[in-house]
Amino acid sequence: MNIGMSFWEIVGVNMWSMCITTLLLLWCSRMLLGRIPGTGNRGRMAGGILLGLAMSFIWAFLGAVCYLKGVWRWPLGTGLILWEYFQMFIWMLFLKFLYRLSWRRCWASTLLAVFLTSLGNTMSNFLVINRVFDLRVTEELRHYLFWLMVLMPLCIFLFLVPVWRTGLGKLYGKWVIWDGAQGWLYFFLSLYPIFFRLLCWMVQKSQTDPNDNPMVSLLLLLLIHLALISRGREEEQRKQIAQQEISLRQQTVYIEQMEQMQTEIRRFRHDFKNLMAGMYFQAQEGELETLKSFIQDMTADFDRQAGDRIRIMNQLANVQVAEIKGLLLQHMTDMQKDGIRFELEVMRPFSDVAMRRTDLTRCLGILLDNAAEAVQGKKDGMVFVMISSQKDCVTIRVKNTLYEIVDFGRLGSLGYSTKGHGHGIGLSNYRKILEKYDAILSATSVEAGFFVQELKILQGCGT
Repeated sequence: MNIGMSFWEIVGVNMWSMCITTLLLLWCSRMLLGRIPGTGNRGRMAGGILLGLAMSFIWAFLGAVCYLKGVWRWPLGTGLILWEYFQMFIWMLFLKFLYRLSWRRCWASTLLAVFLTSLGNTMSNFLVINRVFDLRVTEELRHYLFWLMVLMPLCIFLFLVPVWRTGLGKLYGKWVIWDGAQGWLYFFLSLYPIFFRLLCWMVQKSQTDPNDNPMVSLLLLLLIHLALISRGREEEQRKQIAQQEISLRQQTVYIEQMEQMQTEIRRFRHDFKNLMAGMYFQAQEGELETLKSFIQDMTADFDRQAGDRIRIMNQLANVQVAEIKGLLLQHMTDMQKDGIRFELEVMRPFSDVAMRRTDLTRCLGILLDNAAEAVQGKKDGMVFVMISSQKDCVTIRVKNTLYEIVDFGRLGSLGYSTKGHGHGIGLSNYRKILEKYDAILSATSVEAGFFVQELKILQGCGT
């Protein structure tokens, strides 16, 4: 096939085009998934850049081979379909390396990134609609290369700018983690290349290249856009209702806690005059050591009555995830009713993590339930929760007083529990949830008479 370019010249043109495509896809993925974890690690960043260049070269080389071998001219666009799926598969692997997310999330993100770039690509196709380039003519070849290497990336970029500025990319990104993402829309997006080629063939039924019909592409992309927006509104409404329910529960617990603190303060105030009289008598008698001990006992009584609740409420102010705050409030209330000492420490404002909120709530709920059950009815039993938010990760530690010997080899296995037969399901479910994430580390240990469960979540995006 004489097109006025050598094989390596075609590879060079493709390399430029693929590098631009990689950058645009990376931008789309950034809008959908958030910041890439570990961006401060130079070795990881260098590995990502080298992998991106290698991926672009593979695309460029194989694309040149397919073009010269006439793969793009296979009937019904089957060659183009296979090529698009090959690109999508490679991009999914690239996202897996960068974000360390589950395969399903990486594939869903790939589908949406391809969808967004396809919209910009459709805009560029309108610039050359009904035009066939004869690449054997030098002038035609120049026009084609200008369209391929300049106009097409520019159109995609101009389309992505408002998507990024308006937050539409974040709305699409929420679809990635929806439970309904496994439904019909997920299926349709996965088969989009096939649907698109078949629809082009049905509409045209001619020898015209299917790529030259941007109206068909625009129609399909518009339908997908409307479906995503519709699902987005449904999800937002569902989320708002859930947030309102959580807020109502939080307000109820807050009111209960405030009433209890008010009652304790009233009791302390009622006894305050008698306490002061005792202190005055001891001071007159010169019993300073007795007075000092008396003041310490009085302060400890106040801490037991109201101080612990005040400290916990102050720590809860740093928890900015409504689901987690509601969970902690509920367990705090239940443990206080059962006579279990509960302490909470939140070192910095805790807002979000690279983990689904429903999964994080389930995991933390399992750890809190197990900790409460382990010390229930025991003398001096205590549960301590620590949440530490740092730049690159969030660490959650749940520890409880240990009264049993733990078999670490069987811990987490279905049916095993230090509490006896019929237990052990919670930690097994906990392990299954964590298996879906690559950016999460869990550890179990025994420290100074406490059983400790630690969860370390690498920062990225959350929802």
